[in-house]
Amino acid sequence: MYKVITPVSTEPLTPTEAKLHLRVADTAEDSLIISLMTAAREFCENITGRPFATQTFELILSEFPACGYIELPLPPLQSVESVKYKDYAGTEATLDTSEYIVDTDSTLGRIQLAYGESWPSFTPYPSNPIRVRFTAGYVVLPNPLKQAMLLLIGHWYANRETILVGATSKEIEFSVKALISQYKVRWFE
Repeated sequence: MYKVITPVSTEPLTPTEAKLHLRVADTAEDSLIISLMTAAREFCENITGRPFATQTFELILSEFPACGYIELPLPPLQSVESVKYKDYAGTEATLDTSEYIVDTDSTLGRIQLAYGESWPSFTPYPSNPIRVRFTAGYVVLPNPLKQAMLLLIGHWYANRETILVGATSKEIEFSVKALISQYKVRWFE
């Protein structure tokens, strides 16, 4: 289980990019366009299992894994802020950064125990004793993901009140899925 600690502060598309795609020159509908940008990002993030812009998350675990690493969801991993754990009495401790290595190169980022280290031995707090805070998301969004968002924004902008069930809706759906399929995280299906 994970939760968002710091949400997106800057959308991966700018209003200028979205308006250029929509061929909109004025500012009358900027609020709508910005809301469509956010909706398109969230839609695509939910399909791929990847944050499209930098965000801070907290992974919550009930125990340390038996293996020597913790795999972090939501690639690409940028950094790990902390690994904290709470004992039965509610006393929180932070794992020293010298005890682990952060792997940001693997598809799913990892916190790997350093050589000779092991996870702390403790009696865990009864509820959610381990919390890993990390930053993930694209610094520069790949072009296929931008194009998928632009397709959705354009479709939703042109069809605000219409529920399409015909060929146009299916073509958009197919195009978006084709653009983002290579970025879908396998375990996220």
